[in-house]
Amino acid sequence: MHFVVFVCFVLSLTCFSAQAKSVQEMSEEEQLGILAGAALACGSKQKLDDFELISSRLLANKSASEAEEKKRIRIYMQAKWQAMQQQKNNPDVPCSEVLSHFNALPLFNSFVYGDGSVKLPDGKWSKPIRPVKR
Repeated sequence: MHFVVFVCFVLSLTCFSAQAKSVQEMSEEEQLGILAGAALACGSKQKLDDFELISSRLLANKSASEAEEKKRIRIYMQAKWQAMQQQKNNPDVPCSEVLSHFNALPLFNSFVYGDGSVKLPDGKWSKPIRPVKR
């Protein structure tokens, strides 16, 4: 599942990569990482924590193995780091605009359950493929 709700915002942030990809070419992990990195650089606090909780569950729920989950998280973190550095050192989008878009993401209307399931704002569910370790 690609995050269509992010497309407009991610398009404005694709300049974070020297070899900018189109949104359709980006993995879910890259899209989420770019959003998190820009928000981090602009000082998002509580919303970023919520975003990372939801994102980590969505990525884990799609991973058939722990190795696949680690790979997805690594891609997410690399994209986050690059976007954070770009936003801090050479911002193409003002932080006020980044935070405005970030804070209004529909993803924040998701609900994460104790079993790792996520109910998305459109009513769809993301359920764990593997049991959640507690």
